Amino acid sequence: MAIACLVLALVVSTTDLSSANGPPKISGNTYQRHIAKLGKNTRLECPVEADPLPLTQWKKDGKNIPPGETRFKVTPDGQLRIKEVQMNDAGNYLCKATNGFGHININYTLIVVDEEKGIVKENDNEYLQSPDEDLRKAGAAPSFIDENKMKHKVLLRPVGSSARLKCRARGNPRPHVQWYKDGGQPIVDNEHSHPMWILKLHDVKEMDTGKYTCVVTNRLGSINYTYSIEVIEKMMKKNKPVLIPPHPKNTSVVYGGTASFQCRVRSVVDPHIQWLKRIEDSEDMENRNSTISVKGQQFVVLKTGDLLTRPDGTYLNKLVIHRATAADAGMYICLGANSMGYNFRSAFLSVVPGEGSSYAAQPDTTSSSTNNLPLIIGVPSCVVLVILILVIFLVQRRRRCNTTSGGLKVQRMPVPTHDKDMYTNPYNANMLQASRDKLPKSTPSIDFYSDISSVSRSQHNHSHQHVQYSY
Repeated sequence: MAIACLVLALVVSTTDLSSANGPPKISGNTYQRHIAKLGKNTRLECPVEADPLPLTQWKKDGKNIPPGETRFKVTPDGQLRIKEVQMNDAGNYLCKATNGFGHININYTLIVVDEEKGIVKENDNEYLQSPDEDLRKAGAAPSFIDENKMKHKVLLRPVGSSARLKCRARGNPRPHVQWYKDGGQPIVDNEHSHPMWILKLHDVKEMDTGKYTCVVTNRLGSINYTYSIEVIEKMMKKNKPVLIPPHPKNTSVVYGGTASFQCRVRSVVDPHIQWLKRIEDSEDMENRNSTISVKGQQFVVLKTGDLLTRPDGTYLNKLVIHRATAADAGMYICLGANSMGYNFRSAFLSVVPGEGSSYAAQPDTTSSSTNNLPLIIGVPSCVVLVILILVIFLVQRRRRCNTTSGGLKVQRMPVPTHDKDMYTNPYNANMLQASRDKLPKSTPSIDFYSDISSVSRSQHNHSHQHVQYSY
């Protein structure tokens, strides 16, 4: 009986150990920033699970909470409850859950808000509460958005035109932006109440020339950016875009490779850059939706990439051609235009076959068909001509054979005149009659398609018979 009890105890102990989950684990959502209102009660949770149950310990700013602090209480499920929150309760709190397998820490930042005075205390910092600040997120100093688009510091504008100066920024609290001209009085926007992230200048005049600075601030910092605008009274024709040589320039690419052209433009105002390709085949023009005429030649309008601004104030645009084929070869034009006019430069692209490329292995079916055309027409013509000559030859040969055959029949029957005694001799006359009776009634005709040699042999036999009959 004692042995049975011991075995049962061991089984129970083993079962308990096997069901243990190990060290504590977080069991729910945690928000590391906790907002509490001054004078109100709040609580910080420690959502962990473990088997065996963990022991929970709380610290504030790295120190244990004094046991005699009556406003702080740790509940059996590990929560820290704070009664009648005070401003000094703001700080960093840590919950440490421990069991025999290990421990886990959960950190909190407690932020105390005095709604009556509009004061916020975070750690040791007190500041006025801002409606543009999200206290659930950490504070952040201002930083510009899309700063790459703000590199064009110097702007030239003709009289009567407009300008847009961008100064977008982010931060927590949401930053405030203010514009200044030449470091003087702030520029006030009477049309809009929201922050002037974009300063718009309409119908500019010479007096609008100057430096425009945006200053972006929040409680954690400040940043600024300055534009320089020059208003030109009269834009002359010489102010149309200038394309800086040597681009675009002639280039070549291996079939299937990537080719690129670039175009650099100098312009006093923002230009529009467009790439064009000359249409080599007039029939292909009917299939194009967008074409223009330049110097009497038709060009197709290509898709244009982003216009980039260089530090020297010029503009750059690139045309990239991927997987080049023979159809991509030809003339390309970079066309730069602004309100004063336009200019353009051309370049040629050559597509060359590469080693082992499908382009090099492909025959020119058009030129092959053209080169083989005389052969295709000539061979059948020669065959027909030979057949006609052969037919004419055979027909004429047949006629000659028929004529010869008729002559032989006439020559076989009569007896030569110089042998007159043969007719008068009864013996010879009887022998001749007997020989005539042995001859066939009719002479066989010659086959039109028979061999020419057989016809010759027939003539020879008839001649031989004639000789025998002559004697």
